[in-house]
Amino acid sequence: MKLKIYAVGDIMLGEQHLCNNFGVKDIIRKNGADFLFEGVSSLFKDADIVFGNLECSIMDVNHGNKPAFFCAEPDAVSGLKNAHFNVLSVANNHIMEHGRKSFLHTVQILNNNGIAPVGIRGKIDVLDVKGCKIAFLAYSFIEDHIADVCYNKIHSEKAIVEDIQKVRSLSDLVIVSLHWGSEYVPYPSSDQIRIGRDLVDAGADIILGGHPHVTQSYEVYRDRPIFYSLGNFIFDDTYIPATRESFIAEIAICGSKESMNINILPVILNEDNYQPQLVTPLQLDTITVEKIRDAFENKPLSDYKDSIENYDLLCKKYKKIAKLNMKAQFVKNFYRYSPSTTFGIIKHYLGKQRGDKA
Repeated sequence: MKLKIYAVGDIMLGEQHLCNNFGVKDIIRKNGADFLFEGVSSLFKDADIVFGNLECSIMDVNHGNKPAFFCAEPDAVSGLKNAHFNVLSVANNHIMEHGRKSFLHTVQILNNNGIAPVGIRGKIDVLDVKGCKIAFLAYSFIEDHIADVCYNKIHSEKAIVEDIQKVRSLSDLVIVSLHWGSEYVPYPSSDQIRIGRDLVDAGADIILGGHPHVTQSYEVYRDRPIFYSLGNFIFDDTYIPATRESFIAEIAICGSKESMNINILPVILNEDNYQPQLVTPLQLDTITVEKIRDAFENKPLSDYKDSIENYDLLCKKYKKIAKLNMKAQFVKNFYRYSPSTTFGIIKHYLGKQRGDKA
């Protein structure tokens, strides 16, 4: 088996509330979809698999003057295609923001452009890549408050283990994508580590995590890489400085799966145009990534729990910082939002505040 795999984190090609009218979607309208990938597309050119998590729907429905958040326009898919992406997870908490029809349309657009959408409910994907059978399994642990979802939304790892057992004998390689963890927290929870290791024990070969918007380091467990969070690859929440730093996972397999070559390539998002750029390790805080890795790799889970102490307090600390950045973004750009967007942001924030106090 000889394969080169690149995996990136969350990709959002629309816009979110705090960047209404000046988010990623606006950059694509002004510069074209290829612009966002100019700094990385040459890296991916010779890869066998280029994977990411698509954190938005893609549709051409006219919403009039009403903004469609977490929704990319159809032209955006050309940027993904031309940057050599060929597998994208559609199992996440924003993919169905605009309903079932939009989800199915997104899946169809990806298929029409030679990009395999993985994580569709009831569907197990085994792809043929250079004669190798590669099983792609994708799931989300994150609640989106949508009852009848079209993707794999789960609440425990049991369903994943069952699916791994189904594909293990049919596949040369099993890759699992997980949407999980706490937003803005650079440390994985002990539950994430336990689940990641359990899935490797069950037969997963590579685990790719997303959702926290920041990196959560990685480990090599039983010769298999577990990336707890790859961070943001393209997203317009760069007003939170920590979300600008991420990394690309480079995985080379030449022969046995037991001797994968694992490398992380640091990336930083441009604060204004959301373009990811490869940088040297010295330009990013990769020391923290390695420090976090050292806290759990080749160690019992109990040692990690002791080292981070109260994980809930850790989450509150990082989320408080993120909320302060959000408030600053809102105040700074108040004049740029439509009245409906302003009302929606205030309503959403007040709702969050009540939920935090409950």
